[in-house]
Amino acid sequence: MQSSLKKSLYLGLAALSFASVASVTANASNANAAKKHHAAKKVTYKTTNKDLDQTVTFKATGKNAVYNKAVGKRSVVASKADMASKANSKDVKDLFMAYQEGVTSKGVHYYKVVSFDKKVRGFVYNKGVAKTNTTVAADKPSNTTGYLQNTNRFFNKAYGSQFKTSLKNDYKGMNIAADQFTVSDAVKVNNDQTYYYVTDKNNQLINGWVNSVYFSNNITDAAKNATNSANAIHVKYVDNANLGSVLMEKNINPANLSSTGTYSNTDVNNAISNSLIGTGFVNPSPVSTSVAKGGDVTVTVSKGATQYLSTNNFVPFSVSNVGNVDQSTDKNSDLSNKMSTLQLSSDQWKSLFQGNQNQTFNFNNFEASLLAPGKAWNQFTIGTKTYTYNANFTRDSNKVSLNDGTNGKRDMTYDEIAKGNFNIYYDVKDNANTSTNNGDMSNSQYQAQQRVNAAVNDFNNGNKQLSSVVTKDYSSAQAVLDDIAASKLNNSDVNALKDVAQAQATKDQAAKDQAANKQAAKDLISTLQSKVNDNTVKDVNIQNHGNNKLELHYTNVNNNTENKTSVDDITSGYKSSVLGEISSNASKAILDYMSHYNINQINVTGNTVKDLKGNTVDSNFNF
Repeated sequence: MQSSLKKSLYLGLAALSFASVASVTANASNANAAKKHHAAKKVTYKTTNKDLDQTVTFKATGKNAVYNKAVGKRSVVASKADMASKANSKDVKDLFMAYQEGVTSKGVHYYKVVSFDKKVRGFVYNKGVAKTNTTVAADKPSNTTGYLQNTNRFFNKAYGSQFKTSLKNDYKGMNIAADQFTVSDAVKVNNDQTYYYVTDKNNQLINGWVNSVYFSNNITDAAKNATNSANAIHVKYVDNANLGSVLMEKNINPANLSSTGTYSNTDVNNAISNSLIGTGFVNPSPVSTSVAKGGDVTVTVSKGATQYLSTNNFVPFSVSNVGNVDQSTDKNSDLSNKMSTLQLSSDQWKSLFQGNQNQTFNFNNFEASLLAPGKAWNQFTIGTKTYTYNANFTRDSNKVSLNDGTNGKRDMTYDEIAKGNFNIYYDVKDNANTSTNNGDMSNSQYQAQQRVNAAVNDFNNGNKQLSSVVTKDYSSAQAVLDDIAASKLNNSDVNALKDVAQAQATKDQAAKDQAANKQAAKDLISTLQSKVNDNTVKDVNIQNHGNNKLELHYTNVNNNTENKTSVDDITSGYKSSVLGEISSNASKAILDYMSHYNINQINVTGNTVKDLKGNTVDSNFNF
C-alpha cells in the first residue's frame, strides 16, 4: 500500500511539473506573440516617377526643409528657414527643378529637387515647393533694330526661365560686334531681368536670348569702325620734294557722305588737312572732284617749316590752395624771370625747343628733361614761397579739342605753341604758412578734390543740409566721407560737410546693423520652429536673465531630456550641437526686443512665438 501511495505521489508531482512547464511555455509564447504584434513597422520609401519634366520650375514655399533622404536617419540639407528665405527671393539661384517623385509607406509624397545653382539637392515634402511660372511677357523696345554691347552672352533660353539654361558658344571667335540685330520676342524672368530674343540681320543662324541691358539702338564703336572702314577713302601722301616717295598712307572718313556714296571735294580736302595734324607735313595738293567711298586719292605734301620755340613760349602759373574751394591760378612773372635764365647746350635747345609746323610737340621729352624732380624747372624757391611743378594741371590745360566730332583731345603742335603759349602750372607753398597743400597729386586725388569742392558748394548753397549733397553728388553719407578722405582736403568748409556726413553715416550704420540683427533673429526663430516641426526638439523657450545673458531651454526628443544653452556674451554667439549656430546678431536683437518690452521669456512653437502672457511676438522684432 505504501508502494502504491509512493507511485501515486510521484505521478502526481510529475503531472504537476509538466503542467507548470507547459503553462510557462504557453505564457512565454503568448508574450512573444504580443510583443511581435505591437512592434512598429519600418517606414519605407518608393520612387514613383524617375523622369519628371525638367523644364518645369519650382519655387520654395518655406513650409518644409530639404533632407538628404526621404525616410530613416536623415540630415537637413536646407532648413525651413533657408527655404523660407528662398521663398521670398527673386534670385535665379533659389529656384528648383524636381527630377524625381515618390511616396513613403505612410502616404507622404516627396520630390527630389535641386536648386538652380546646384548647391541644394535632396528630398522635400511636396508641399515644400510649388510649380511657378518663371517668365511673363515683356514689352519689346520701340525700335526693335539695334546693336549688342556684349556679344558673348547668348542663351538658349532666357536665363532663369528653366534649369540648365546655358550660353551658346557657337559664335565665339565670330566678328559680330558690328552687326545689327532684330528683337522678335521679350520676356521678364523671376529676378525682374528682361531678356530679348535677337537675330543677326546679316546671318539668321546667329540668334538667341540676351539680357535687354546689352541691347541698344545706339551704334557701337565696332559698328562705327566697320561703317567708317566701309565708307573710307584711301589717301596716299607723296613728298612734294621727291615725287617718287610715298610718305604714308591713311584711310580717312570725310564728313557728309551723300546718298549716292560720294564726298564733295571740299569735305575731302578738309579731311585730308585734319589728317596731317601731328605729322609735321602741310600744304596738301587740293582735290578738285568728288570722291566715292572706297576710292583712292593721292596728294602731295610738304614738310612743315622749322619752328623755333623759346622760354617765352612757356608761361608759368602759380596755383594757390590746390584742390580747395578757394583755389586760384595766377600768372607769375617771378617764375618767368627764373625760367628765362635756363642754360642749355645747342643740341639740348634743338632737342627740346625745335620742331616742324604741324608736328606734335614732344612734351614727354620736354617734361623728362626740364620738369621732372631734380630738373631745372621742377621747383623754384622765391622769397618765402616754394613752387613745385604740377603735372596733372599742366597736361590737362594744354590739350586741344579734336574737330572730328569725337569729343577727343590731342597734344599741341610746335606752331600752335609758337603762335600762342604753353602754360606750366606750379603748386605754391608759403613757407610761413605750412598748412597749404604742396606737390603733385595723383589723378584719383585730383578728381576726388573736384567732386568734394562741388559738394561743398552744394552743401553751402543748400543751407548746410546733407540732402543737398547726397541726393545730387553722392549715393550715401559714407560715400561723402570716402571722397573727403581720398581728396586729403582740410579746411573749415570741408570739415563742416565732413561732420554732418559722419553723423549721418553713424546713423546709417546703426540702422544697417539693427536690420542685420533683426534678420538674424528671424532666421534663428525660423530655425527653432523647423526643429520643432521636424520633431527634433520640443518645448523651446528663450529666457532673459539680464546682464547680456540669454538661455534657451528645450527638450531633446531623442533622449527626452531637458537641456539649456547659455549665451553669456551677446558679442560672441554660441553653437549648439542640437540647435545649430546662434549668432551674436540674433542674440543681440532678441535681447534688445525682450528688454524693450520687459519680457522675461518667449515660447517658440512650430507656428507662432509668444511671450508668457500669450501675446504674439512681433515677427519683425520692431521696437
